[in-house]
Amino acid sequence: MTAWVLPTARATDWLPLATTGVALVSVSALTAYGDRWPLGMVGLAAGAVAAATVAGLRDPAADLLAALPTPATTRLAQRLLLLVPVAVATWLAYLWPGQRTLPDPGWPLAPLLALLATGVVAAALAPRPWGLALGVAVPLAWTAAARAGTGLDAEVAEVLLAWQHHPWLVTTAAGAALLGGRTR
Repeated sequence: MTAWVLPTARATDWLPLATTGVALVSVSALTAYGDRWPLGMVGLAAGAVAAATVAGLRDPAADLLAALPTPATTRLAQRLLLLVPVAVATWLAYLWPGQRTLPDPGWPLAPLLALLATGVVAAALAPRPWGLALGVAVPLAWTAAARAGTGLDAEVAEVLLAWQHHPWLVTTAAGAALLGGRTR
């Protein structure tokens, strides 16, 4: 096992992702049991899972470890390597009851990854004291705005729903912004 995995796993804040996952999977299972799975909630659930995953990126030892040769971007990547598979498993567990209830609802993983990528970019590139809070807020705000703005002009709705209609484009743009952004 790589030397960084166990200490990073111990230092990672798993509570936001765990509580979000338990809540969403419970709602999903209970509504599917009643044959009324909440298809309209998928976008908000994706935003919640993405925000909870970004919240797990908090590095309590960032100031202490700043003097070491391992850069902050490497520590961010290590946390993502631990958090993203758990987020994907949580997302699939949320979607699974809907597979039994609805006729072919699909497995929309790409929108979750697009929201997660935008949250990670916001957290990584925003100024230090507000980065993580902004990273958590971005997926939640984007999904809430998309939900609230569905009756708006088609061009505005296209931007608000870009994470859902063009998730790979959003994810690619977020990755490019992260690679081209400043190093923290």
